[in-house]
Amino acid sequence: MSRLPPGTRLLAVASLVAGAAIIAGILVTGSPAQQRLWRLDESRKADLETLQLATRDYWRAHGALPQSLAVVAAQPGMSLPLHDPVSDLPYGYRVIDATRFELCATFATDSARHGGHRGAPPDAWVHPRGSHCFRRATRDPVGLP
Repeated sequence: MSRLPPGTRLLAVASLVAGAAIIAGILVTGSPAQQRLWRLDESRKADLETLQLATRDYWRAHGALPQSLAVVAAQPGMSLPLHDPVSDLPYGYRVIDATRFELCATFATDSARHGGHRGAPPDAWVHPRGSHCFRRATRDPVGLP
């Protein structure tokens, strides 16, 4: 029976521990591909938040909601993210009534599974995977249920 050199067992155990740590890290934080999808969804939510603020500013300035996001973007000095960063499709917008509107996007992930939108009030930007619309109001900083 041959004996292993003294450091071989320690090296084997260290390798197993390192491998387990890497696997645990991927399980906790998601794969690099999943992380990329989450970052893209964070970008979409940030775009919608920017559009929400611009829409509210337009309402304050004009006393009415714009008929389209293009109307808001056409104002002097305005630069708005009107399109999805991946598909290049326009974000959805719909006037509900005099003070309420919807902003829509298609998401790659379910935000409830990875913590929602950083810095926003709880549930303000929670979305499922796929197409989703957020109902917002001109005076409500969080939005409507």
